[in-house]
Amino acid sequence: MSDIYKIFLMGPQGSGKGTQSERLSGHLGIPAFGMGQLLRDEVVTGSDFGNKLKNIMKLGDLVSDEDAAHVLKLRLEKADTKKGYILDGYPRNLAQYQAFNFDVPTHVLVIDIPRGESLKRLGGRLTCDHCGKVGSLNDGLKPGDEDSCGGVWYQREDDTPEAISHRLDIYEHDTAPVIEKYAPFVTHIEGVGSIDIVFHRILETLK
Repeated sequence: MSDIYKIFLMGPQGSGKGTQSERLSGHLGIPAFGMGQLLRDEVVTGSDFGNKLKNIMKLGDLVSDEDAAHVLKLRLEKADTKKGYILDGYPRNLAQYQAFNFDVPTHVLVIDIPRGESLKRLGGRLTCDHCGKVGSLNDGLKPGDEDSCGGVWYQREDDTPEAISHRLDIYEHDTAPVIEKYAPFVTHIEGVGSIDIVFHRILETLK
């Protein structure tokens, strides 16, 4: 295995990117993060830039691609990324790809699952209202159950079949071209199977 891993983990909604990035983070001893969490973390710092983001997000506006890339750049300057990092689901489109011009991956792992599998998985998805962790009705969880962090599991409004289908359309239209841009670094991972099986497939690609 390599000494440094800069892993971009991509795949359609429901492919298990978040679960696998957490697992891979623990296995390799490098941090994993997604853009949404990075933006929230920057707001919490109370910095001038964080307050700027807070005001934008409070109005319900989207953070610009340039500002999002700046947040990522700040995160990559921290000491814990010295041996690498795992980036979950970013960049999502060509504008974000162009803004992210200050680093290149060692691996781009694309977890592939059929569209029907995405619809099936997301239709049973629950989210913790405190930490944002994702669970499933298939795991025996129910809306209103308490998570270990003290939050409560709930089903997002955008996890209806229509909303899921729309998000998958966006992935196919916007993110597929980004994956093409990273072609020399890309490995496709079969995403159907248990979490352990998919994780083993990922590790095999890193040898």
